Amino acid sequence: MPTSSLLDAALHYVELGYRVFPCVPGGKTPLTQHGFHDATCDPEKIESWWAKNPDANVAIATEGLLVVDIDGNANPWPGDPERGADLTRTGALSLTPRGGRHYFFRKPAGKPWRCTESRLGPKVDTRTDGGYVLVPPSQVDGRAYRWAPEGELEDPPERLPEPPAWLVQELDRLSIIQPVVATTADGGPIPEGQRNSALARLAGTMRRVGMTRNEIAAALLQVNQDRCVPPLPTYEVEQIASSISKYTPDQIATAMVEGRCDYLIQPQLTPVSLVDLLASHPNLRPPVVHGLLRQGETMNIVSPPKVGKSWLVLDLALSAASGRPWLDTFETDPGDVLILDNELHGETLANRIPKVAAARGIDLTVVGQRVFVQTLRGSLMDFFSLESYFRALEPKKFKLVVLDAMYRFMPRGGDENDNGTITGVYNAIDRYADLLGCSFVLIHHTSKGNQSGKALTDVGAGAGSQSRATDTHLILRPHEEDDAVVLEAAVRSWPPVLPRCLRWTFPVWTPADDLDPTKLRSERPRKAHRGEEAKEVKEAKPEVTWDEKRFAAAFITSTPKTRDAILSEANAAGLSDWKAERLLRRAEALGLVYRWGNGRNRPSTYASIPQPASDL
Repeated sequence: MPTSSLLDAALHYVELGYRVFPCVPGGKTPLTQHGFHDATCDPEKIESWWAKNPDANVAIATEGLLVVDIDGNANPWPGDPERGADLTRTGALSLTPRGGRHYFFRKPAGKPWRCTESRLGPKVDTRTDGGYVLVPPSQVDGRAYRWAPEGELEDPPERLPEPPAWLVQELDRLSIIQPVVATTADGGPIPEGQRNSALARLAGTMRRVGMTRNEIAAALLQVNQDRCVPPLPTYEVEQIASSISKYTPDQIATAMVEGRCDYLIQPQLTPVSLVDLLASHPNLRPPVVHGLLRQGETMNIVSPPKVGKSWLVLDLALSAASGRPWLDTFETDPGDVLILDNELHGETLANRIPKVAAARGIDLTVVGQRVFVQTLRGSLMDFFSLESYFRALEPKKFKLVVLDAMYRFMPRGGDENDNGTITGVYNAIDRYADLLGCSFVLIHHTSKGNQSGKALTDVGAGAGSQSRATDTHLILRPHEEDDAVVLEAAVRSWPPVLPRCLRWTFPVWTPADDLDPTKLRSERPRKAHRGEEAKEVKEAKPEVTWDEKRFAAAFITSTPKTRDAILSEANAAGLSDWKAERLLRRAEALGLVYRWGNGRNRPSTYASIPQPASDL
């Protein structure tokens, strides 16, 4: 989409007399401080906004208008063919990216209509005073709004037709029973299943005009008593009032326009008995990346700057989309992948992705409709403003969502060294994962300085809570050998991951099992004096060379030992777990070591002689 067309479109709507404001590129969240309240017909202001955000979507404030929003191409509303024909005599018809329709009308003078959600019919909303809509050529999820043939918006607001008479009558009826703060039982009953959302909308209406928590609670308690069937517990009503009153009036206005006031309510917490827990969750969540990540989990990928994290991310995305083992090590279950990148330009990504696919032998025609990219560089989107973007996505559409890079998604004024900020970030990510039914991968960088002496979970710039809040903390640290790194991971729902070396072979990382992962690159020691050098040479001991025979002779006897016991003895002799494990496997393959089975749920043991047949 040429950015000039967005600005040109905004200026065209302003010239017709419509009040316009910008929304985030690819989304519906306003970029201005007060949302649709900032909408204007001032061309200079419009040009200023789009000069700062040339890819911003174009939104029209719907005050004085009526826009009927029918979601879904197969939505049968209004049902009656004659009424359907009436709608086609609209002043303009916009086709939305998901197959919906926006019918534009002029609101009749004096009508007290407000925005509605699914009150005319299932997935049929209205936008009027206090609302806004995106208009062509705005884009969401890479797909554009467009005007229907012969349905372009070419008339000023005062020349748009009024809605058909039957629709006016229906909206008048809804405006009469529109939820308002009630102190008597004159309003309609609120049935079970709608009580929380109805009270949340009422609370939002009150908070939007500046009412306090106590005022909102008093009104909700009366409505609850008079209209809720059956009434909610008092504490639950008060919790709704407390939750909604924490938000500013502007936040509430945006939430009401987007029809998500009930999302502002804090979740109700109820303890579950062990019996119910075991019955509800007989299995772990399904894997996404075997050994590392499950559905709904979050994984950090941390490495020093300029090590090749972005290439690694593209490799992960293509592997997860195609079902290919990532890094030839971790099996993946294929599914759609979304990359939200706020570091690289679209041109850079378009250049890199085919290179990685070619190196891995992945056919782009196979994954072309499974990998989705959203470039957010310069869009000012943070972890919390992404909420509306994620809510607009189809649940379970994506199996994996990648955020690259974490520091660019930090909220304004947020400190990555503050545990409270980081905890809030991961809580938001968990909420998005539940909302979308997917897993998240966050790309992060290490702190300055050498990382070789740090514990695995201490690697990563910022507060320590980032490694504790995530389900998998995967790190890359430089190896002694150039162009090589050591991959390590702390996992929550998988067996421990053994460290493994990777070697850079442009444009991908490949396993390098010939390297010892314990050989991390350390800080260069200070230069010793000549006398110290001579002393070190004199005291230096020759390094022991270990092979399979030497290993078996040193640690394997005719008495069976467990793997852990063998590794413990090897550690005492100066061998790392990785090297000892490798030598044990090779010795077994060469017939120098024999594995003994010890029955179900008991670990295998190893000996220098075969297991007697009587013990099998």
